[in-house]
Amino acid sequence: MRKSEIPKILIIAGSDPSGAAGIQADIKTACAHEVYAASVITCLTAQNTKKFFATHYSPADFLRQQIEVVLADIQFDAIKIGMLGSAEIIECVADVLKQKAKNIPLILDPVMIATSGGLLLEKNALEVLKSRLIPLSYLLTPNIHEAEILAEMPIKNTSDMRRAALRIKALGCKAVLLKGGHLENKNNRIHHLLLTEKNIFHSITNKKLPHLKARGTGCTLASALTCNLAKKMDLPTATRSANRFVARCLQKNS
Repeated sequence: MRKSEIPKILIIAGSDPSGAAGIQADIKTACAHEVYAASVITCLTAQNTKKFFATHYSPADFLRQQIEVVLADIQFDAIKIGMLGSAEIIECVADVLKQKAKNIPLILDPVMIATSGGLLLEKNALEVLKSRLIPLSYLLTPNIHEAEILAEMPIKNTSDMRRAALRIKALGCKAVLLKGGHLENKNNRIHHLLLTEKNIFHSITNKKLPHLKARGTGCTLASALTCNLAKKMDLPTATRSANRFVARCLQKNS
């Protein structure tokens, strides 16, 4: 494949120095998919595999410059957005992408709470996320806890997942992948739910590995999906392929 033909994605996310999640996990995932990844750092975090300690945000003006210069130089096939953290960061990212990336699909992973327990989205930033960035997004990929916040309802089963996905889609994004890894179930399987642009539901399931509490699975799934969309896969195929990728990664590390 010639260099000009290699799919290219832009990742806008926070840094995880442990390498398990965040932009580090995103870049590793892109490399595994043979996709070129550029990256813009929204914030630095101090965390390890056990605990979240602190966040340091990029200055908004500098963040804006990061995004503008790479968009001016590289033609991206998709954009993945991860940790944003603050209302000011969200406003900045939304402003630039609305002006400079109108025809590039945005995959938004609305990270709010780290697996290690840290708050990744300030409380006053939620409404800005809903009003400014979600309507620009092609696909939203919340987990159960994030979906409960966005849909303003509890999610206890797959029927709840369907209702929540419809509520979230009504916020303005074109499609929703509701990740079911945190959903309690008795059959030892993970159930994800994809709601497409045409309001068609797709159920994606896989075996849940027992006693495994892995970090960064949400980041990796959204990044793998972004890579697949950059390769021009249709959304259901891209989602199933991304889910298989994460399952293989977990099996290797179990």
